[in-house]
This record gives sequence, C-alpha cells and structure tokens, in this order.
Amino acid sequence: MPKSRRSDSSALPELLGKVGLFAGLPKRKLQQIADMCREHTFAPGESIVTEGDLTGRFYLIVEGGATVQVRGHEVATLGPGQYFGEFAVLDQAPRSATVTATTQVRAYSLASITLRPLLKEEPEITYRLLLNACERLRALERSLG
Repeated sequence: MPKSRRSDSSALPELLGKVGLFAGLPKRKLQQIADMCREHTFAPGESIVTEGDLTGRFYLIVEGGATVQVRGHEVATLGPGQYFGEFAVLDQAPRSATVTATTQVRAYSLASITLRPLLKEEPEITYRLLLNACERLRALERSLG
C-alpha cells in the first residue's frame, strides 16, 4: 500500500521549476503548486496507477523508476523529473496505462480537482501539457506498430 502525505518539502518548488511543464513559472506560482501536492512512496513492483482506473491524479517522479504498460505491453520507462497522469486529469476518462514502480519511487501528485483550475489560470502550462500529450500519443502509436 503506498504511503501518502501532504507535501512538506521546501525543495519541491525548485524541483517543479526544473520540469518542462512548470519551467519559467514565477516562484510564488511554483510554491502554490507545491502546496497543493501530496507526497507518495511506492515499493518496487507496486502499481502506482492501473489501466482502466478512474483515479484522476497527476504524478511527478522525484526518485526511482517505473515502467508504463498499455494492454500488457511495456511502452516506456520513467525516472526522476518525468511525469504521467495528465490524460486522466484532462478528460476524466479511465486510465490508459498501468505504471508500476521498478525501484522504490518517491513521487508528488496533484488531484485533478486541484490541477484543472491551475490549467485555466496558466495557459502556458495547458499548452505544454497538450504538446506533451501529443508527443506521448505519437510515441505510443509507434511502439504498438
């Protein structure tokens, strides 16, 4: 069972600022986002999200690694600074992939109810999110042949 707690990391705003999605935002906005995050720890082999679930959380991995599987096929590996869950936040549809920790993973998450208003306030984040979603969709199409 993953451990989850309210974020209390003073380093989180700086970490967020290094992620392409949030790069260039003012420090006060990064702090606002950090204040909305929850910290999670996942054990090796533990599912972070499961394909088909209706959970709407966005995750940013800060330590460890994970694999992404779609319909049982591994399509990507993720590590520190990478994120997932933006589709679930945007459309509230079932998860399109299973993400499983390959090592102990420490990640921060934002609930869709929290992230959606931020996307309306910050069009640059929304634009970056959409570009990333397009990139991931095209990579998935290539990997599935």
